Amino acid sequence: MLEATNIPWKGNTLVRFGGAGMALSTLFSWLETGQDGFPNVSGIGASTFGVGLTVFLVGLSLLLRRKSIAVTLGMALGAFAITMIYIVLISVDTSLLGLGAWLGMVGSSVAVLGAVQMVFEPEEQLTMEFQPLPTALGSILAVTASFWLDWVDGPLNGLNSEVLFGIPVLIMAGIALAVTVHLVTVPHKVTEGLRQTLLAISHSAGFAILVIAGSNVLGLILGNAAFGSGPLVALVGGVMLTRSISQH
Repeated sequence: MLEATNIPWKGNTLVRFGGAGMALSTLFSWLETGQDGFPNVSGIGASTFGVGLTVFLVGLSLLLRRKSIAVTLGMALGAFAITMIYIVLISVDTSLLGLGAWLGMVGSSVAVLGAVQMVFEPEEQLTMEFQPLPTALGSILAVTASFWLDWVDGPLNGLNSEVLFGIPVLIMAGIALAVTVHLVTVPHKVTEGLRQTLLAISHSAGFAILVIAGSNVLGLILGNAAFGSGPLVALVGGVMLTRSISQH
C-alpha cells in the first residue's frame, strides 16, 4: 500500500506537475495594469522582460520530455530564481503583481522539489566526464559577468538591488568553479562516487545559469533595451560550462 501511495508523488511526476504549472502561469497576467484589466496581459509578453517567456519554455520542456537529474534540477532552479527575482523587483516598488507570477513561483517550486526528490530515487546513473579548462573558463566568465559587467542601463551590475539577476549567477558559477578547482588540484582525494556527484552539481549550476542569463537575453529580443552586456557574457559562460561536462 505504501508503494502504491508513493507512485503518484515520484520526483518526475512532481517535475511534470511543476512544469505544467509554470507553462499555465504565463497565460495569466504577471503584471496587473488595471482593476480586472482586459484584455489579459499574458506573462509570455514583454511585461515580464523575458522572465515569463523563459518560465513558459522551461515549463514546457520539463512537462514534455524527461531529462537527466542534473539538467532537470538546474533548469528548475533557474526558473525558480528568475521568478523570485521578478516578484521581488516588482513588489518592492508597486502592488501590481498578478496571479501569473504567484502561479509561476508555485510551479517552479514544485519542479525544484521534484528534481531534488529524483536525486534520492533509484534511477540509472550516468557516468559524467569533464574538460577542466573549458569548465573553469565558463565559470570565470559567468562570475565576472555577474558583478563586473553592466546588466542594465545606468550602468548597474548584476548584484545591484535594482537588478539582482547576477546574484544567483554568481552563486552557481562560484560553485562550479570551486568544484573544478577541487577536482583538478586534489583528484587523488576524490572517490569516483564523490566525483560524479560534484560533476552533476556543476552541470546543474551551468543549466541554471543558462536559464537565468537566457531570460535576460530574451528580454532584449522582446524589445527591452535596458539589459547590457552582462547577460550575454554570462550566457556564453553557461554554454561553455554545460558543454564541457558530458554524460555517457
